[in-house]
Amino acid sequence: MEASPASGYDPAAIELKWQEAWRSANAFQTPAEPVAGRQDVHVLNSHPFTSGAAHMGHVRSYSIGDAHARFRRARGDSVLYSLGFDAFGLPAELGALEHGLPPREWVDTCAARMREQFDALGFSFDWSRTFMSCDEDIYRWSQWLFLVLLEGGFIYEREGSIDWCDSCKTVLARAQTEGGQCWRCHGPVRLVRRSQWYVRGSAYAEENDQRLAELTAWNKGAIGAQRSVLGRVDGVELDGKTLDGKQLLLFTPHAGDDAVEAAEFALLSPNHPEIDSWTEAPGVREQLAGLRDAGWQRDDRKLEEVTVIETSLSVFVPGIPRPLPVLISSSVDARFGPTAVLGIPSVDRTDKAIFAQRTEPAGGGALRHGAVWRGKKEPLVTRPAKRFRAGDFPISRQRAWGAPIPIVHCDACGTVPLRLDQLPVRLPDDLTVTAEGNVLLERPDFLDCECPACGGPAQRETDTLDCHFDAGSQQYPLPAPTADRGHSLLTHPELQRWVPVEWYINGADTGQFVLDQRTISKMLRDLGHFTWLPDGECYRATYTHEMVQLDGRKMSKHLGNTVAPHEIVEQMGADTLRFAMLHAAAPAKAFTWDESLLIYSRSFLRRLWTYAEPRLGAASSPPPELDLSDGLRRRLAGWCDTAARKTTENYERLDMHRATRNLVSLLERIEDFETRVVARRELTPEDRDAIVYALCLLVRLLAPVAPHIAEELWARSGSEGFVADAGWPESAAVVA
Repeated sequence: MEASPASGYDPAAIELKWQEAWRSANAFQTPAEPVAGRQDVHVLNSHPFTSGAAHMGHVRSYSIGDAHARFRRARGDSVLYSLGFDAFGLPAELGALEHGLPPREWVDTCAARMREQFDALGFSFDWSRTFMSCDEDIYRWSQWLFLVLLEGGFIYEREGSIDWCDSCKTVLARAQTEGGQCWRCHGPVRLVRRSQWYVRGSAYAEENDQRLAELTAWNKGAIGAQRSVLGRVDGVELDGKTLDGKQLLLFTPHAGDDAVEAAEFALLSPNHPEIDSWTEAPGVREQLAGLRDAGWQRDDRKLEEVTVIETSLSVFVPGIPRPLPVLISSSVDARFGPTAVLGIPSVDRTDKAIFAQRTEPAGGGALRHGAVWRGKKEPLVTRPAKRFRAGDFPISRQRAWGAPIPIVHCDACGTVPLRLDQLPVRLPDDLTVTAEGNVLLERPDFLDCECPACGGPAQRETDTLDCHFDAGSQQYPLPAPTADRGHSLLTHPELQRWVPVEWYINGADTGQFVLDQRTISKMLRDLGHFTWLPDGECYRATYTHEMVQLDGRKMSKHLGNTVAPHEIVEQMGADTLRFAMLHAAAPAKAFTWDESLLIYSRSFLRRLWTYAEPRLGAASSPPPELDLSDGLRRRLAGWCDTAARKTTENYERLDMHRATRNLVSLLERIEDFETRVVARRELTPEDRDAIVYALCLLVRLLAPVAPHIAEELWARSGSEGFVADAGWPESAAVVA
């Protein structure tokens, strides 16, 4: 590969040249077969929504992933590094509406644009493995997963209280609500009662929590995100019952006997699994329906607004010297999940606010059948217990742009799942959407079908699977070769080669998605599909990075506070932007975007070019060793050794911030070496060879984070092939 003519640093020309060279050589293709002595490594980033152009959050995340993938290739590993597009769901549908396009046309346009941007940034994705979640050979496996989990008892249908956005006219997952507002339109979210399909996520909350201690390769941010979305609360539980024997298991995080004995009431979540048996008194169910339809306060910032419903029932608990009126409040869900808890106003400010709203004095709740409390002093019996805020989550949406749920409704047979061999249930090719809800309700060509059970007339389910459900298994399409996905994906033998994923790099706002992915992997394990994953963990290591901020908030398209990456690439170059994003802060730290980051990065790369290009261009080839017969060259060798060792450790841990600092430091050391030599004597051939050697080492260490300039300087040194072909410099080679 010929180097460019000697000239000043021209990022546009250099970057385009090497992107074309990588593409022509198919440099990032996933090795089709395992190679003896080489480790198979799957590096995965979160898949972007196809709702517009790429943003700076993508640049940060993918710069980290790409740097690690390039590092592992240079070390000789077989690497799978690709990217899919999360093309279904509300963001894509709203984008299609805004631009007046059919959703498929809109997401194809977005994906093509984003892919063009990612190529311009030099990301080393194997595009032969890419996918769109709206492709039939992908969403058929979302439908397959739905049916398999349904048969296994992990998906069920029930009426429940769910978050509803009136503006978007659809159900939202809890992760899609932010401060009581819709994550896309920022309109108010309220609770409604309707029949939904749910995934039984609560069944794995405890295992997911317990296994966190085993995930030693996950960074603190990733573990912290899991703890946050699991919402584990430790405490004790007690048995309560009414005078006629109705049982109620009560929880409290206040484990001390004095606190427990001070309980004044029992508090039920409106989503408690046995709520119906506690709402039989006249008017209670009507109040409950009103509570659900009006929504609830999800935290205790406005405690005076906490709504409370009296059930007219009371329970008694041995050791608590008063009857406990049973109340209903949705404040339970936000704190402990869909359970029942003790209300202890003396130690809990939410309970205190609830207690203040009651019209009856403590212990004065009506007792069923007019029974009289005749309590006696009994020992308090508590058991250690825990509760999780993470629970079962709804997965059906009342919008058209999603994977159709493979269910039909038959007057004779009721709700009937399709057979696996009847998949996929296809969306209409000419599907368009409106702002008025689900257009599938108006499509007889989609609705009308035969019942799989009796063969009679039936209608398809018109709710679609939320993209949140699609994302629960989107770590699995990439290992399957594209040609095989129509007949084998979640059952493909290549999964055993690439899963668990070696490194999953994701943003700090994706903890719920990661929990769902862990949960679904464990469900498939227990149903006999992922037998090679005894712990059910699909990620060997996960790195959760923080957000890029602007104007005091995370940079986000739907918040409208973005900086266009493609404009920066056009003005300053891809390597400048990549280096700036990685040098700005450790990935685990958020940082505020500032143009000074670009100025520093561009200055460093220009300085590197100005110093290295003439010296490498004068060399016929890199010297294989350093001559250590001189003290200054021995010092330079030590600097090179230190840089190679530290930078290798940085790349292994995905600490790209320290890696870039070590690269800057190495350039300074090389310049300092030449300055010291010139101050003492004229440069000898051995000194010049030492400089070229050190610069070639720097270029190889730089290649993961600034690959274009690294390739160009490598070529100018007279080296053959791509820089990664030279292997990874574990340490400086020296000769006495």
